[in-house]
Amino acid sequence: MRIYIGNTEIAGYFTRLKEGFDQEGIKADLWFLSKNKFYKDQMGPIVKLNQILFRWYKETSGLKGKLLKYLLLPFVVLLKSAILTFVIVRYDVFILNSHAYFDFYELGILKFFKKKIIFVCLGTESRPLYMSGNFIMSRYLKNGQWLYEKCFKEVEKQKQQMERIEKYADVVINHPPTALFHSKPFIAWLNIGFPCGQIPPFSLAREERSRIVKILHAPSNAVSKGSAEIEAMVNKLKTQGYPVEFIKLQNVPNEKVIEIIKDCDIVVDELYSDIPLGGLGTEASVAGKPVLSAGYYFNCIYNEHSEEIVPPSLFCHPDYLESELIQLVIDRNKRLEYGAMNALFVQNNWNNRAVAQKYLLLIKGEAPSKWYFRPENIKCVHGYGMQEDRLKRFVQGYIDTMGEDALFLNHNPAVKQKLKGFLQQNHYAFHERPVS
Repeated sequence: MRIYIGNTEIAGYFTRLKEGFDQEGIKADLWFLSKNKFYKDQMGPIVKLNQILFRWYKETSGLKGKLLKYLLLPFVVLLKSAILTFVIVRYDVFILNSHAYFDFYELGILKFFKKKIIFVCLGTESRPLYMSGNFIMSRYLKNGQWLYEKCFKEVEKQKQQMERIEKYADVVINHPPTALFHSKPFIAWLNIGFPCGQIPPFSLAREERSRIVKILHAPSNAVSKGSAEIEAMVNKLKTQGYPVEFIKLQNVPNEKVIEIIKDCDIVVDELYSDIPLGGLGTEASVAGKPVLSAGYYFNCIYNEHSEEIVPPSLFCHPDYLESELIQLVIDRNKRLEYGAMNALFVQNNWNNRAVAQKYLLLIKGEAPSKWYFRPENIKCVHGYGMQEDRLKRFVQGYIDTMGEDALFLNHNPAVKQKLKGFLQQNHYAFHERPVS
């Protein structure tokens, strides 16, 4: 059995998954057609050429950019077609993610040749764009005006892509709050976990040499992570006399982040997350560091998952992140306790080999029935990446402008009704936080 893993790296997930297969003695190869600048890869020359052509094609803009796109398109199509032909012949199992060869139409070709397809959703590709704070603030807001029609066109394409993925994939792995477009049962992501890598444990007693508590925040996207709000909270603690130092890393290679993790006391990951422990949090956990993250999914997580598969990180409602951070700053024992619990959890449940073994069960069709989640049972429709009340205003404006059908949730009336009810709730944050 030969396993193909592609088509781009996301937070180190797929490189570590390959390492897990290697430990199992299973042949698995990485094919990253699109390069993630934060992670090193060792792709062959043809794949590197594809990465370069794709980057040029994607980043061009303006009149000259449009001309360049037309010139590049035949080369991009020919090169991708050649790679696709080669891998169809070579591999039996395809573990895929958000980057497509040809808008996911290639999944039909893989299915025609009887290939096993496992599609992994890690957020962006499946979460409705009108519920994604990073897209709302960066793509659908221009000169103070909301671009609802642009959002509609991109959501329509997103829904069509998810329909193709569901049609052809043997297994889809997703996280309930990002799976609103699903029509079929999927594997709940927390049952599989995030492969944690091989980071050695480091000393937890750094503060014995210094009374300053070092707080690390390393956002891949400052807008959706709530970075400005998190930094404002730490600065407030400084003015109140707490002995803290804020370390913010942005646009730096992953190995640099790991180096800084060694010397910090607390990792604050996100303010508006829908997972309790992501890539950064997993790396910090292996190093025995306490991880603090917030998100509206906090209200739903134990209604959708059994306690034993939820990481023991400090996951709270966004309104309480500041108070939880203060408790970690003043209570060294609490830091050590949560750091040790995190380390034990990821090393036992999310080590590379354990995650690869779960994938082997999926490949063999032997996954436990309790891993599957039915989309009509989704309870959390609070969105991601921005303050809840601001997101409500955007979604309500989107519906008022484009109509209810623009939600593309007619396939799941229960979830559609939950979303409409969410928009009508009169919950307001304790205070308006500054926007990133």
